[in-house]
Amino acid sequence: MQVLLCSDHLPLFLRIRWLKCKILTEIEYFYKKRRVIIVAFISKTTRMKIIGLVCLLLFALIGQEVMAQEIMTVRSSFVVVVGSFSVKDNATKFTKLAKKKGLNPQVELNNFKNLYYVVVLETEDRDAALAEAKRIRETGSFRDAWVFRGAVKDLAAADEHKDFHPVVVEPVKTLPVEESPKIETTLEPEIKKMTAADSAKIVSDRIKEKVDKQVMATKKGEIGRLDYIFFYKDAAVLRPESKFEVDKLVQIMKDNPKQEIRIHGHTNGNDPGKIIRRGPTSTDFFSLDNTIEDYGSAKTLSEQRAVEIRDYLINNGIDKKRMTTKAWGGKKPLYKVDDDKAEANVRVEIEIVK
Repeated sequence: MQVLLCSDHLPLFLRIRWLKCKILTEIEYFYKKRRVIIVAFISKTTRMKIIGLVCLLLFALIGQEVMAQEIMTVRSSFVVVVGSFSVKDNATKFTKLAKKKGLNPQVELNNFKNLYYVVVLETEDRDAALAEAKRIRETGSFRDAWVFRGAVKDLAAADEHKDFHPVVVEPVKTLPVEESPKIETTLEPEIKKMTAADSAKIVSDRIKEKVDKQVMATKKGEIGRLDYIFFYKDAAVLRPESKFEVDKLVQIMKDNPKQEIRIHGHTNGNDPGKIIRRGPTSTDFFSLDNTIEDYGSAKTLSEQRAVEIRDYLINNGIDKKRMTTKAWGGKKPLYKVDDDKAEANVRVEIEIVK
C-alpha cells in the first residue's frame, strides 16, 4: 500500500474525509492488482469490520493531531515559580505567604523531579513572565523566583525545558584602542583548563588562610561574628567550606576549658518557609544527604542553625553545659532585606558569657 499523505493546510474534517476515501481506494486497488475479485464476495459483516478498522485508524490519527497541538501549547507557555518543596503540605503553607504578598499561587506537582512547585503565573508571553519574576524578586520575599518553559508536571532535564532567569545585563562599554608598536613574543605553554574541583580547592584554601588570620572574641561580654560560616539555602546544614571556622571554634573552646558561650542565630527577613535539617541518625554536618524537609518561621530556622553549631561542638568533645543558643530570626538585620548585601544578614555570632 502506498504511503498516504494529505495537506496540512486543509481543515481537519476535510483531511479525515480525504484520508478515508484514499484508504478504501487503496484496499480495492490492492486486490484488483492481483486479479483476485474478492470485494464482490465480501459479506456485509466483513465489510463492517473493515470499516470499523478504518475508523479506529482515523481516531488514532485524530488523537495524534490533538496531542501534537497540546504539546505545542505546552512548549509555548512560560511559568513563574517562587518555591519548590518535597512535601506537599509545606508547599501549601507557603502559598499562604504568597497570597499575603498579593500573588495568586497554586501548587503543582513535577512528576520528573517529584517536587511540588508553587506557581504564581502561567503565560505564553516570555517577556511578561521574565518581567514578573524580576518584579517579584525585587520585593525581597521571593528572591529566588524563576521562569521556565513548559508544563510543571512534565518539566524534565531536556532541551525543550530551559530555565529563564530574569537577569539584567549591563551593556558592554567599548574603549578606544591605542596603537602600540609590535613586539615579538614567544609562544607560552598551553595553560591547563581549570576544573570545578580545582576552583573549589582554591576557594577553600583562601577561606582557610583568612580563618587562620582571624581573631575571635575571647573576653567576657564580647560578641564576635563567624564570618566564614555558610549554610545551604533554606537549611540548618553547614556547607563544607564552613569546617575551617567551626574547627577553630572547637580548638578555642578546648584551649579555654572554663569558657562558656552563647551562640546567636540570624536570618535575612522574617518570612516563614522551607527548613531543611539533618536527619536524626545523620552525623554528616556538611552535606544535604539524609536530610529532612520541614516548614517553619525565620526564628525557627535561626534557632536550628545555632543548634547545629552547638551540636558540632558537642560532637567534637565540648561539654553541652558550656553552651546556650539564642534565635533572633530577622530582628537584627545588618542591611535591608532587598539590599545587595542582604546575604550578610544570614550569620552566626558568638557571645562570651564566661
